[in-house]
Amino acid sequence: MRRVPRFAAAAFVLAATGALAAWTAGPAAADTPLRLDNHLSLRSQFGYSPAYERNLPSFDAANRAYIRSRTTAQDPTEYAFAQAARGFRRASLLAAVRRAYPGFRATVNAGGWAGEAVEADAAGRLYTLLEIKIRDGSLRNLLLYSIDGGRRWRVLKLPFTPRRRSPDGRNDGTCASEHLAGFNLRGEPPLIAVWRPVGDWPGYRACRMALYVLQPRFEGDHLVLPDPVPVSDRCLGLIQAAGGASFAATVGTTTYIVWAEVARIDAPGSPIFVAAYDQTTGTLGAPQQVATARPLNDDHTTPGIVADSKGLLHVLSGGHNTPFMYTHTIDPADPSTWSRQEPILSSGYRQPGDTGAGRGRQTYASLVCTPDDALVVVFRQWRRGVDPAFGGEPYQALSVQRLDPGGAWSAPRRIIYCSRYKGYAQYYQKMTIDRRGRIFLSLNYFRPHDWPRDQRVANRYHHRMILISEDRGDTWRFATLADFVDGALTD
Repeated sequence: MRRVPRFAAAAFVLAATGALAAWTAGPAAADTPLRLDNHLSLRSQFGYSPAYERNLPSFDAANRAYIRSRTTAQDPTEYAFAQAARGFRRASLLAAVRRAYPGFRATVNAGGWAGEAVEADAAGRLYTLLEIKIRDGSLRNLLLYSIDGGRRWRVLKLPFTPRRRSPDGRNDGTCASEHLAGFNLRGEPPLIAVWRPVGDWPGYRACRMALYVLQPRFEGDHLVLPDPVPVSDRCLGLIQAAGGASFAATVGTTTYIVWAEVARIDAPGSPIFVAAYDQTTGTLGAPQQVATARPLNDDHTTPGIVADSKGLLHVLSGGHNTPFMYTHTIDPADPSTWSRQEPILSSGYRQPGDTGAGRGRQTYASLVCTPDDALVVVFRQWRRGVDPAFGGEPYQALSVQRLDPGGAWSAPRRIIYCSRYKGYAQYYQKMTIDRRGRIFLSLNYFRPHDWPRDQRVANRYHHRMILISEDRGDTWRFATLADFVDGALTD
């Protein structure tokens, strides 16, 4: 990664005018959330109507951005957008799919419910995962790749397909890829994880999954898939709908993977394991438990892993309205030695009459490592009695914390909340970082009661936006087209 000076970022605050608040230049306040009125458009509230696709961006070695198309619905995608001189050019993903599968009917979970990123390797080759439904109703997991900057795409079928979509909406297994989260840009394609259910398990959000990894390789200009390597037959699965922290981080020729497992019903929590995949031999080392996530047997406890500039590994467990647990390796030369796990948040939700800091309630970890080795995590937070919103009643915001090297985790700061409704909310946020150390946050607002039950899949991603932070998460603003166009690196 090219090292660049830390930005003296332009700071932004929110005018305290309720739903009609606008982002204005000025010194950063201690707590400056975007106060969204979901009954109004982003354009009418904030003048936000960008000339780019509002989905998670990824960046190649030259810091050019790639974004996949999406709609308000859970399933559709059709195009990949590649950054050009003055904007983005569009290329079809589905043309290649239709050539490979004449019976193609539709994409499934491609609007963000599963991974939606277009990943790049150090050579500029591109990769994206798709799940499709064909004419007989069965599903296929596909890896699409491009060797010409996203102009043309090719298709590979991942193993363990075809399969059927779960009729009750439960986790029926899908796939994910390693994505850039700091210092893991590689010259090879990203490691792929595939998981499939092998049995039920006690717990409202539990299902026992078999987890595999596979490392695609190029033979000439054609990508080939090796046999999948089994990792665990007790995996909880990897939630990709929100949070989306990378399951893998590469250091040199070793990729470290992290996952949560089911456990007996009297266990203190779900164990979080790390194992090393050797890129040269294609073999997996013995798993090592590094943390315990709560609640027990809940697939929201999807962990994330990043590597810093020194080669140290950092892991956050997931949580479901519980604190994320943090641990890290002690010595980059010895990845088997880990620190004692610790919660990163112990405040923010106070019960009536509680005069203390309350307790931490976090879900869906998005995690990156900045060029100066700070960790930034964005998450959904239950808040109660700690700010004036809703008269102290409970509500859910999207918040951020940071860990500076040698320091302690910062207090949570809100990024966004809906000023109209208290209680449950969903932001479906995903986060990435570019070669300049700028953090990009893709999110939207969703409240189930806004839509009839039979419309929730069809109308899940309203108020879509991309925010940018140039100061490691301290301040945020709407990303502009110029942020992408002017962000390319030139040597």
